[in-house]
Amino acid sequence: MRAAVMRAVGQLLSIEDVPVPQIGPDEVLVETRACGICGTDLHILEGRGYVPALPHILGHEPAGVVAQVGADVSGLQAGDRVVPHLFFSCDRCYFCRLGRHQQCLNLKGILGVLCPGAFAEFFKAPAANLFPLPSSVPFSVGGLVADAVVTALHATKRAGIELRDSALVLGAGGVGQILIQILHAQGIPVAAIDRSEEKLRLAEKMGASLALLADDPDILSAVHHFSGTEGVSCVFNCVGTGSSMRLAADCVRRCGRVVVIGEEADHISLGTTEIAQRELEIIGSRNGTRQDTVEAIRLVASGVIKPFIAEQFPLEKINDAFDCMRKGALARLVIVVRE
Repeated sequence: MRAAVMRAVGQLLSIEDVPVPQIGPDEVLVETRACGICGTDLHILEGRGYVPALPHILGHEPAGVVAQVGADVSGLQAGDRVVPHLFFSCDRCYFCRLGRHQQCLNLKGILGVLCPGAFAEFFKAPAANLFPLPSSVPFSVGGLVADAVVTALHATKRAGIELRDSALVLGAGGVGQILIQILHAQGIPVAAIDRSEEKLRLAEKMGASLALLADDPDILSAVHHFSGTEGVSCVFNCVGTGSSMRLAADCVRRCGRVVVIGEEADHISLGTTEIAQRELEIIGSRNGTRQDTVEAIRLVASGVIKPFIAEQFPLEKINDAFDCMRKGALARLVIVVRE
């Protein structure tokens, strides 16, 4: 099969012929139709994130068609349209029994991150990790469910959003844009901050009532005026840098919540005295659960969430897609493996 292979950190991916994955009795072989590109892919490629064994096949936002099922698999058959939950878990530990498979203590792999992914004509996954994709949802959109949509949906649940809340999204990229749509659909007033005017215009179209450039000198007064108090009740940080955490703390009110989605290695200038005395809640949020995947598919199929795709590339042009991402793509980029 054709695959985009990562052979070294910082180098271009190479299109190669590699063996089709061999499946076990409880696994499924999926023919990849489309796969989104995420910031995590870029981090891995540049040596700023997870460290997979090389050579490696990236790609963790796929949608495709079942090509083959293992001997012990039931409920799936060749031709079924599917999207995966990324975390290949043990299904036995404390967190798996809670339904929090992304926190599995005996994690077997993360698709495209710590095991071979979907920038290839085929990928394999445990049958328990695959969920049906309605025919009304294009593969290019369906693939974004696996990470961008699930991550946004899970973050809103972690935040415990209520109707009286107001929200701020830091970083109006792929996940941020979907967060805005979910919050807007729930009737939550939402503001957005980003460095890109284009992304902010898109954020407004998706439901943001206020859109601010990150270097706006009046950013705090604008957020306070928007919230009607000393700050919003919840900030969703899709950036993850130290400076963005400082901004999040400045924009959230007392007793407010900061949900951390973006991941960077930065140290943050947010002291325990401030957290304790203002009674701030710092909440981590990682991808989502299997049940979140089911709900995310439903929200996309019903049109509540409409992921915006900036551009599509064939597999052979995947390095061009990464260049586009480095330059600050307006929204998600998708690799179309097979029409």
